[in-house]
Amino acid sequence: MSRLISIAQASEMLGVTPKTLKIWANEDKIKSYRTVGKHRRFRIEDIENFLGEGSQSTKTNKDVFVYCRVSTKKQADSGNLQRQKERLTKYCNEKGYNILHIYEEVASGLNDNRRELAKMFKNIEEVQCIVVEYTDTLASFGFNYIKNFAKYTGVEIEAVEQKEKFWNNEEMVKDLIRVVTCFSARLYGARGGKKLKRVIAELETERGGNSEGNNEGSSY
Repeated sequence: MSRLISIAQASEMLGVTPKTLKIWANEDKIKSYRTVGKHRRFRIEDIENFLGEGSQSTKTNKDVFVYCRVSTKKQADSGNLQRQKERLTKYCNEKGYNILHIYEEVASGLNDNRRELAKMFKNIEEVQCIVVEYTDTLASFGFNYIKNFAKYTGVEIEAVEQKEKFWNNEEMVKDLIRVVTCFSARLYGARGGKKLKRVIAELETERGGNSEGNNEGSSY
């Protein structure tokens, strides 16, 4: 029998949480073994076969980066970022893609100073494709600039979900505030921009209080 690895190591290779991997093992989607102390272990060969590396018929030899993003820490803490990562990892595994790195970020799509996004594009020549869930995961506006830049370097951008995604109120309003504040500050100075931002925020707080019951089901 080949070397066995822990559930933490196996889940890292698969890009899922140990909890998800336990569920897969209990459902016999992937084989696991028990030590004398009843600890769960996995064979590396089983992990590689699960990833599609043991099947030449499904392997594409396409090296990819995966980029995941949510707008707020609240969304990340609620598990949205991890679930997004798991969905994209599963998608790449099914396609037979070779994931070189998964970049995770908590930032607005309007933020033009995203550290993980910059790291990814710095290393863009290492891959043939960048996989995201939606096109606006990379940028709320100006996606075509990013797409064309990647294209000129021989890299395609593959969005798993092709249909239009509608933002929830929280992200849409925050992005609107950033856009309006930016242009107001340029027109009227920083003081005017701050004042306008405060007024918009107060209006949104008031609107949220009046419609709180209507937004309970919204999610990223």
